Amino acid sequence: MPDIHRTFDAPTADEIAAMEPRVKAYIFPSIPRMDYEIEAFNRAVIFQINHEKTIAASTGDQPLPDGTKSFEIGDFSMTFEDGSFSGKLNRRTICPTAYGILLEAGLLYKGVEGRLR
Repeated sequence: MPDIHRTFDAPTADEIAAMEPRVKAYIFPSIPRMDYEIEAFNRAVIFQINHEKTIAASTGDQPLPDGTKSFEIGDFSMTFEDGSFSGKLNRRTICPTAYGILLEAGLLYKGVEGRLR
């Protein structure tokens, strides 16, 4: 499925400040140091914000309580995977485009930090 986001206003400084530590925690122990890594990190932050805004808009901006496995509205029902609505980013909750940007920049390699110069 393509990673399609709705169109939103540019993220606020507060939204960016709130998302940056979550993306940093996701890529840990990698640290963006090179210009291309920093630029990739910043792009991933914006994509993740828009990804989460799109999900929120799809659920009518109604937060789903942690632990929600399914819900029904009339004949419509939906079940979520474990961890789908945790505040922590993981492979299920990271925006696919943000994931690709971080991967291409080498920021998802969890091995020994070999990029230090």
